[in-house]
Amino acid sequence: MATKFKVGHGLWTQYRSQFGLSESDEINFHFGKRDPSAKSFAQAMAEVTALVVASLEEAQRRRRPYVMFIHGSSTSRRGKTTARSQIRNFMRSKHATPLIDRNGCIQHNTVFIAKLRLDTDRS
Repeated sequence: MATKFKVGHGLWTQYRSQFGLSESDEINFHFGKRDPSAKSFAQAMAEVTALVVASLEEAQRRRRPYVMFIHGSSTSRRGKTTARSQIRNFMRSKHATPLIDRNGCIQHNTVFIAKLRLDTDRS
């Protein structure tokens, strides 16, 4: 059975006040134009996943209840790999299970709100 996240509507900025997010609770994936000679596309996408994991672990350590990943709406066709698809794929994976409470997560067209699992001690 596929994981179903809550679906968000309206302006993504509403989540800042709704969940009391601080600047450190927002991870923005708009890095600008990538220099293809510096790293491959596959490396860049692997870095997206690594940043998601690191951000969730750090928020969990700080006992923050939510993290918002700002990925923008997809500008590519279905099936293409993007930061947005990497974020969503990770959130559906078994590797996210110890980090997030899927029932409290929100998938919005331009952001993903991850509800953190705070019941485990990760010190």
